Amino acid sequence: MKPVHTLAALALAAAPHAAVSFAPVTADATGGARKLYNFLAVNYGVRTVSGMMTGDVGSGTDAKAQVDVDSMFLRTGKYPALVGYDFLFATGKNAKDAWYKSYTATTLAQAKDLWSKGGIPAFTWHWKDPSDSIDAFYTKSGNAKEYTTFDYTKGFKAGTTDWDTASATYKQLVSDIDELSALFLSLQKDSVAAIFRPLHEASGAWFWWGTKGGAAFQSLYNLVHDRMVDSAGVKNLVWVWNPQHATDTEWNPGATKYDVISLDIYEAYDYTTKFVAGHQALTTNFGALDKIFAVSENGPIPDASTMKKNGAVWSWWMPWYQTWSGKFLDKTVDAVWKANMEDPCTITLDKMPGWEGYAVSTTMAAACTNSYELGKLDTARPVVVKFPGDTATNGWLRVKFATPADDTAKGNVVVASGTVPDLSGAKELVLKVVNGNTMQGIWFTVAFLGDQSTSWGWAQPEGCWVNAGDSAKCVIDLATTTKDKVVLTGTDYTEFMGNLAKVYIQIFGVNYSGDLFFDDIVADGSLVIHRFDKAESFDAESAKNLTISEVVGGGSNVGVKAAAKASRSRLSLQGEAVLLDLDRAGHVSVDLFDLQGHRVANLHRGSLSAGTHSLPMKNVNRGVYVIRAKGTNVDEFRKAIVE
Repeated sequence: MKPVHTLAALALAAAPHAAVSFAPVTADATGGARKLYNFLAVNYGVRTVSGMMTGDVGSGTDAKAQVDVDSMFLRTGKYPALVGYDFLFATGKNAKDAWYKSYTATTLAQAKDLWSKGGIPAFTWHWKDPSDSIDAFYTKSGNAKEYTTFDYTKGFKAGTTDWDTASATYKQLVSDIDELSALFLSLQKDSVAAIFRPLHEASGAWFWWGTKGGAAFQSLYNLVHDRMVDSAGVKNLVWVWNPQHATDTEWNPGATKYDVISLDIYEAYDYTTKFVAGHQALTTNFGALDKIFAVSENGPIPDASTMKKNGAVWSWWMPWYQTWSGKFLDKTVDAVWKANMEDPCTITLDKMPGWEGYAVSTTMAAACTNSYELGKLDTARPVVVKFPGDTATNGWLRVKFATPADDTAKGNVVVASGTVPDLSGAKELVLKVVNGNTMQGIWFTVAFLGDQSTSWGWAQPEGCWVNAGDSAKCVIDLATTTKDKVVLTGTDYTEFMGNLAKVYIQIFGVNYSGDLFFDDIVADGSLVIHRFDKAESFDAESAKNLTISEVVGGGSNVGVKAAAKASRSRLSLQGEAVLLDLDRAGHVSVDLFDLQGHRVANLHRGSLSAGTHSLPMKNVNRGVYVIRAKGTNVDEFRKAIVE
């Protein structure tokens, strides 16, 4: 983390931000939309709206009871003022399926309820393939297993970015846009306004709308906006343009088509650096516009006190969902959650004014003073390392990094040398991976060094992203193998892949620290690169941040035992059970307490043998608890969230 005074100096050096407008870009916006935008505008730079994204919306209509929102309340004692919803099931190949329709209907019902409670509904649209060829919004680089190849530029007139309204592609696009318009009009009919962020992460090539460059994107964004506003009469929205990078000036669809510019900022574990840098970069590139800046997606939240000190007070933030294995509430430690949600400069649902009596104003909100300093909070994170579940019987390659914040966790681990299978006819590589870092995702690929006949050439295919704490079966398409920035095809491919000297696992990740585990690298189902089924160490090249590369589990459990000891905790959670690891047999009591110190349940009392024991938490209501294990050679506790 950079010193705060350094960040402040950087922020002050940025271009000044123009005063924001007090009225939305939609000239004839509904009264609700004018109130919503105005509320954001008068608070901008002073207070920040707290938000939470939803995943599993359930079937109820009470926005506060939705599980992600309720999880935030259980953790912080406060409800978010803004709740994010997704129209990802509203259009596409399977949109008429009963469950898909039910999901969309529930989001609308909860949005209406939230508005009635004085809250702010915010919608994202993971737009499924408009041709309905496949139920997917990712491109191959986003999800190699299930992806769309939809090309929206086929709807342009030849050589332009103007729409050919007679084309099949144009008709497919506007059909989906019209379906979405109808959903927003149902909210408008009930006098509900909302935030809308279409075509998000604009230049991100993992979505089909981010693959054709800035000019084409601008045309698509304007089609969505103009079709909804001018043709369908959707007037109840605050519009958000969400570039992937703060420098994506060429993707700007035009200042008259949005009210807010937002960034998605993940893995900002110091709660400061990325948020201040992102705000500064937006100010440098778009500060001359009268636009509000917001964080539309995040892991850890931006800290209220350091944002204020650095002149980087965002309009709102919104952690991604806790459900669907997201666990994004876990990215912020409890002390930071408590300080921020109770801070006078953070707007929670109980601090919202209520829309019925809200009066549009041109006077900025009164100044507020933060009630704490980040540096005085306990921001320590527990050391949690996730290991593969079958290390007792199966070996894994363990690769460990310890990376400084301003460097790259780069490692080239040699997994085959000398005797390398002939891959000249191979089409794909498959391998299993577990990301032992439960807080940060990482990207890796497999790389190849050709032998002397290839002039010791170096090549690698597109790789695989693994989320924090995730397990994955990665399928790497060898047709993407690139040498000297050129994709190998035909005889170039067969000659190179048939004359390999080494095969590497190549790992990248800024500010990554932790363990990765790999198993069973196999090409086309039968050509084995490595199984990692015996004790073995591995060489590494160009890997200054790599400290361990060895097989653990199966033939060698040394690495697993060492990591368990380093974690300093014998208590962990696995689903609805508590895992207790004991070095030796003895009498142990394991109890569950609420946050007031009352014993809620006794999970075990009596003798236990040495080893790992699974203790189910039966009939325990949802909430935040403390687990304590006390007895022979153990006296530990940890927090548990039961959902």
